Amino acid sequence: MRLPPKEFAAPPPRHPLTGLPLTRVSPELWSDGTTLWPVVDGIPFLRTGREALRAAVVTALEQGDGRHARALLLRDQDDHARIPPPSLAATAAVVEGVESGTLGLRAAMEQLCFGPVAPYFAHRQSAPTFLSALGLLAQHWDSPPWVVELACGLGQVLREVSLRGTPVVGVDVVFAKLWLARHFVVPEAVLLCADAAADLPISPLEGATVLCHDALYFLSDKARALSELRRVAGPSGRVLVGHAHNKQVDQRGVGGTPLSPAGYAALMPGAACYDDAAFFTRFLEGGTVPASQPEELERAEALSFAWPATPGRSTIDFGVTVPGARLRPNPLLEEHDGRVRPAWPTPALAAEYASAHYLRSDAPGDAALLRRAATDASPEERAALVRRRWLLNLPERW
Repeated sequence: MRLPPKEFAAPPPRHPLTGLPLTRVSPELWSDGTTLWPVVDGIPFLRTGREALRAAVVTALEQGDGRHARALLLRDQDDHARIPPPSLAATAAVVEGVESGTLGLRAAMEQLCFGPVAPYFAHRQSAPTFLSALGLLAQHWDSPPWVVELACGLGQVLREVSLRGTPVVGVDVVFAKLWLARHFVVPEAVLLCADAAADLPISPLEGATVLCHDALYFLSDKARALSELRRVAGPSGRVLVGHAHNKQVDQRGVGGTPLSPAGYAALMPGAACYDDAAFFTRFLEGGTVPASQPEELERAEALSFAWPATPGRSTIDFGVTVPGARLRPNPLLEEHDGRVRPAWPTPALAAEYASAHYLRSDAPGDAALLRRAATDASPEERAALVRRRWLLNLPERW
């Protein structure tokens, strides 16, 4: 079933190069008075350097062929893609399968040729990097009017925020990720396809919390991106940067252009600096993560930053499930000889999430607890299993 377009309830998007406001000229087209920009499933496509693609999509929409427009956009990849995109016919089949309800999220990622990142997105809600994002948000929670995430991927972090009542905006360079977010993960989000190499096509959202997690090291012009994050947050908002890889530590083949702790800190004067790994410990165990000086984090695998450095003005606990959640046992987990272990789908994922100790147990009875977790565990047991990610509130058709 086709989802109704999501209205852009925030100030209207802006031209990614001129900053001029865009106005709606039809349900699927926006304009700055000169250029037409397509809006597909409520997602404005505002990538720069894609003029031929933009024109082809606009033509398809003007001819009333929305399915072809979707297929065209779903083939567009970022600069880090490791395998070629699917054929146009294969992509059109994904559109048919997703819109008819016969294709699930993981199958859609496979058919869209997500390659090595597909397992990362499929199991992100179990990952230490995911929990560190939630821990960072919680420690600096201000009950903001909006949470905006740059490089939001499939929107799993935004989903946790949205489920707790805060409006969210997701920006990513890959339309396919946003389209899957719309259909499977966070349908109520405001989503924009745009490249951080240009200005963010968002007017300031005064008081917003603006997050960039596990992505800053991929951006070539980090100073410009951070300036844009501060602009969108406005003078009373907050900028959070999480899991910024440290170039002084072996990154196990992770790409991008990571900086040293001092290099990141120089781009964010006045920001609080943290060991990113401490935030997933905070998520699991509670407490507050103390700020550190950059020189104290020379051996930290990744860093987090908060600007301004002040603590949050409110409280939130992303480790407590929301009312009405349909909890399921984590599909990563399996039991063998009375022990519980994650069955990682790839060696790369196993190496990246080696610190996920909360997904393992040798304790007597835990294997049996996992078997009955979703049906007859006590409220206290269930709460503990939710926090440890043994029980998950997965999207439908995961």
